[in-house]
Amino acid sequence: MTTLRSILMILTTVVAVATASAQKGVDLDDLLTVIDENHRTVYYDRQTNKPLNGDFRIKRSLDVEVVKLKNGVMNGDYRRYRNGDLRESGRYDKGLRNGVFTEYYSDGKSVKRIAPMKKGKIDGLVKTYYNDGSLESLKEYSMSVENGFDRRFAKTTGEQIYDANFVNGKKEGEEWEMKDNGNGTYSHIVRNYSGGKLNGSFRTELIRDGEVIYLIEGEYYQGEKIGEWKETNFEG
Repeated sequence: MTTLRSILMILTTVVAVATASAQKGVDLDDLLTVIDENHRTVYYDRQTNKPLNGDFRIKRSLDVEVVKLKNGVMNGDYRRYRNGDLRESGRYDKGLRNGVFTEYYSDGKSVKRIAPMKKGKIDGLVKTYYNDGSLESLKEYSMSVENGFDRRFAKTTGEQIYDANFVNGKKEGEEWEMKDNGNGTYSHIVRNYSGGKLNGSFRTELIRDGEVIYLIEGEYYQGEKIGEWKETNFEG
């Protein structure tokens, strides 16, 4: 006896096949594309010079984009595949990215990047992930301009290893980072910025086994070193 699950699987396959059949496959080189005054890509039939309408599978180099075109611009759900695996998904509104766009690793399942979009620009908190699913970074944008915090995390421990702040695309205030030098030592660097330029105290510590073994400290003004700079070797 055919189970309900089997029936659902058959129906799902039928729908998928019907959907794929309804999409027209084209190569990007066979289309005419124009960037309009609103910075939207408009797709035209090269033979008739008419804007395209309907569901399409557009082959773009190694990728295939599954899109819905209305008057030549993308409008609706968007999916990009490579070697049959989903690599990016989101939605277009009248030719511009709108809402959450998600990028995937080559397995087509693991999330690589999540970015909120508004009128074709990045707007909000962008999250990136390592291929094991752990958090890699958090960064804030306002209409594609860096605005807010920028934080990064170590893959192995999940600990924060970088912190900075942006105001209208320029670094502002304290920035710090921890770097693994690969030889049993770490570098802890603290800088200060004003208007995107190094401005204020600067300090670099070389650390081994939790102890500072070398120190460099000084000061910047408008991107230039000023005053006395000091280097201290605690190992003699």
